[in-house]
Amino acid sequence: MSGKLSKDYVPLVAGLAGGAASTVLLYPLDLVKVRLQVNETVKRSRTLFGTMRYIIKYEGIRGVYQGLTPALIGSAASWGGYFFIYEKIKKDIANRHRKKNHLSPDEKVVLSSTENFGAACLSGAVMVGCTNPLWLIKTRMQLQMKKAQQEQASKLGEGKVKLPYKNLFDAVTTIVREEGILALYKGAVPALMLVSHGGFQFVTYEFLKQHFGEYTKSTRKTGEKKRVLERLEDSLGYLAMGATSKIIASTITYPIQVIKSRLQQRMDRTAEISASGEIEIVKREYKGVIDCVTKIWKREGLNGFFKGSIPNALRVAPSAAITFVVYESITDMY
Repeated sequence: MSGKLSKDYVPLVAGLAGGAASTVLLYPLDLVKVRLQVNETVKRSRTLFGTMRYIIKYEGIRGVYQGLTPALIGSAASWGGYFFIYEKIKKDIANRHRKKNHLSPDEKVVLSSTENFGAACLSGAVMVGCTNPLWLIKTRMQLQMKKAQQEQASKLGEGKVKLPYKNLFDAVTTIVREEGILALYKGAVPALMLVSHGGFQFVTYEFLKQHFGEYTKSTRKTGEKKRVLERLEDSLGYLAMGATSKIIASTITYPIQVIKSRLQQRMDRTAEISASGEIEIVKREYKGVIDCVTKIWKREGLNGFFKGSIPNALRVAPSAAITFVVYESITDMY
């Protein structure tokens, strides 16, 4: 394809597109996952689809899209920035190898798993600083339970209450005004711990991609334009590799995701939905990561660190698959 877009910026554009596409298509599952993660009742919520039906019943179809705006901006920016930085770091490392081993600029260099892991973690750390406020606001807006809050107000004798945040801008101003600007970075510590998630994901993906590339190279003629079936084979390969790498990384780091969600929620009396479907008033307050881990363990046991893991698994696999297919399809065009 004609190079109207500099190759250096292709990962940025492809990442933006991939992140936006996966977010829009799978957002309701993400919302249910977050709701389940912060549910502090000892028993698990009914089911994934039961929770979805409850939200639609009491909050309407718009309820499953609460927080979509910050999620869409955050996901697109995160993936775009992540891929851009990741590919830049990989390129710099490869150039050092070429210089050290006196290789030509065009000669392919395969990075080690350690180098891929380091590049992914560094990229993730940079993006945490840039996008943590958006993820915090997304989490807060996802937890606005209209019906539950009205029930809470009735129990506490406060009358009808409004949702805390009307939109993205209102959420930013309200949080800064009531909690201070540093509140936008609540959950940043576990988020930084979660950069290892990207490390595990990209090491797995690069490993699978390398072997997939060797397979296609041995079964196709070089120099020929890809046929339709070959493009389809590539897309299916990216789907499988993206989903597999994400599931592995997510399984390893899921407890950290739960801690991050707990720290980012509003610290006040909030209604929870128990396993029996009743509204329960719970006072949430965590002083930090260690305090959060201790309280989850005491109140909920090991299961508390894996609440929402089923909808998360259903969401992350197709989400990563969509992101990588869109990303690789766009980069293949340049």
